[in-house]
Amino acid sequence: MSITASITTSENQNANAFAFQNISRKSNTSSQDLGVMNVLEMCAMINVIDTAKFDFPNFPEARKTFHAVYFQINESYSSLKGLFRGLASLGKPEGVVLEYVSENETFTLKFYKSNEQLTKAYLNKIITSIEDEIRFKSILNQIIENQRIIKAEQSLLLQKLFA
Repeated sequence: MSITASITTSENQNANAFAFQNISRKSNTSSQDLGVMNVLEMCAMINVIDTAKFDFPNFPEARKTFHAVYFQINESYSSLKGLFRGLASLGKPEGVVLEYVSENETFTLKFYKSNEQLTKAYLNKIITSIEDEIRFKSILNQIIENQRIIKAEQSLLLQKLFA
């Protein structure tokens, strides 16, 4: 014997209207309209210390503007400083310079205005990788804690069973 549920067409349309389509992470904002400074300032793990912008007055025909941004990793994210340095040293796009100054524990980002989109994509890639790592560690800690709780409950059940 089989039981089937009949759904009217209006109920079926409502079900399709709210049907689960896919899983995606919430994006903070559209990074297309943001500049490099906005990306750095929006990131909670980065403290921008100073910025500089240089033109080349001796060569006005070049029409190039050079940007330098000096920043530090926020103290609450200091454990991820090594990961940030490692990701930054893996390879930089041509025209983008990201250096770590160990004396004052700051990073220096240098780029031409014409390379701003490339620089923004590079920073987003590093920041996204670190955010993924933070999320992974958080989930892993929850799993480990759940396993610890389950083991503790099992041992209590075994004690009650064999007591």
